[in-house]
Amino acid sequence: MPITQAAIEIILISLMIGVSNAVLRRVIITKEDVKNMQEAAEYRRELMKAAKEKDVKTLQKLEKRKEYIQKIEAKTFGKNMIIMMASLAIFFAFYYWAVSHYGMSPVLEMPPGLYIPLVVVNGKVNFFGWYLLTALAFSLPINKFLSPKTPSVFGEVESAKEVSKDKEVKKNLSKDTRRENINTPRG
Repeated sequence: MPITQAAIEIILISLMIGVSNAVLRRVIITKEDVKNMQEAAEYRRELMKAAKEKDVKTLQKLEKRKEYIQKIEAKTFGKNMIIMMASLAIFFAFYYWAVSHYGMSPVLEMPPGLYIPLVVVNGKVNFFGWYLLTALAFSLPINKFLSPKTPSVFGEVESAKEVSKDKEVKKNLSKDTRRENINTPRG
């Protein structure tokens, strides 16, 4: 499978699009937004856990924070929508240019018997299939290095450890506070 000039151009373009999207995300999403997203993710984890265990007391406690969590989620959702719209604009500008420049002619030929859905058509790869492959290959490393750390819906191992440490600290503080209240004379 010899690589063509068109394939190299598409690799460079997908790199540029990936870097521009990551830089855009880094500029728009602040550290405070990342903390808010982590807090919202932790809230959702606690809510799912309490619902699964049918812990009414915890569910009531979490219900009190619901409005605050919804506010911070709305704020970060707005910023994520801006990023998504800008990313789509960049992609469609590329797509329009690529269709006029490459057409639907194949950029690469695949070895016989190798088939990748949405990428390979009749043993050949057009520009969109090649872009899809290169964008997927480059987006993760680019985002890892250039974008701020954003939590997933299910949380991350690192943040889960930090949360458990925070809970332990809060638990110890509340125990210490209770001891002080018991030992402090009232009067």
